[in-house]
Amino acid sequence: MDIRKFIRGCLKFLGIFLLVCIVSFFFNSFLLKLNGYKLEPHQNILILGDSHTEYAINDSIWKNSVNLSHSADSYIYSLMKIKRMKQENPQIDTLLLAFSNHNLLTEYDERWLLNSSHVKSKFRIYTDLMSFKDFKFFLKSKPLAVFQGILEMPKYSIKLLLKGGIKERDLGKFQYSNRNKLAESIERFQRNNVQRALEYSQVEKENFFDIVDFCRSNGITLLLISTPIHEVYLNNEKKKKEFELLYDFYSSNLKDVTFLDYSFFKLSDSDYQDMNHLNHKGAKKFTEHLIQDIKPNKIKTKFQN
Repeated sequence: MDIRKFIRGCLKFLGIFLLVCIVSFFFNSFLLKLNGYKLEPHQNILILGDSHTEYAINDSIWKNSVNLSHSADSYIYSLMKIKRMKQENPQIDTLLLAFSNHNLLTEYDERWLLNSSHVKSKFRIYTDLMSFKDFKFFLKSKPLAVFQGILEMPKYSIKLLLKGGIKERDLGKFQYSNRNKLAESIERFQRNNVQRALEYSQVEKENFFDIVDFCRSNGITLLLISTPIHEVYLNNEKKKKEFELLYDFYSSNLKDVTFLDYSFFKLSDSDYQDMNHLNHKGAKKFTEHLIQDIKPNKIKTKFQN
């Protein structure tokens, strides 16, 4: 085989594939701009966070809310979403943001934020929402994962064509769960429980405070929320230290921001899918309680039931 012919063939294939990826990038941007990020005029409440809020707050019950929480979402993605959603939906006046013992821990830089698999899967979704600073951060931190994410853009184009709605773009949504693995979760927790490093990620703190500042400057009422957690988890001495760190952080930095701490909200074992997440029954009970709790006479915001 002529080696030069082989190399030319490989380069030609690579060039065509890269061209497809570039075309897909601009095509995806066009589709996203065409479909937009518009909500219904009555939807003024945005819910963002990780799997805790993803499974706990049912926006089909809370009609004027939209839950765009997503498993393993870091604050950098929540910041991207609130910026664009507010830009296209000026009626958004309230943000519920997940805020629990684990969200800011430095351990989650590698487990969530800079996990190569997460960067790859999320890059194709969030490229349209990224600032140059965001793009530079990911490219510098995980260049291979970014490249892999770019290679997945043609596949994402097909998904956008078939399902163009906000919640079908993998931006996040309420997850209805029938799962009930609480006993297994408790057994695994008691067997493998270790003390996580009690220090906060500088990157995630920066993104978190950028969300706080964005809400302040755009007339958005920010409500930090911790969703129900099973008592076995809460009564663990190592987890208590994590919550103490969180409460110290809040009291030192966020006295003017409302913190709705429902960690100790009472639910039955049958309402949990595991120690940290609710199933659909628990989500229904919790969401209905949350709607009643957040009233103008209790919290000064424009919530409507």
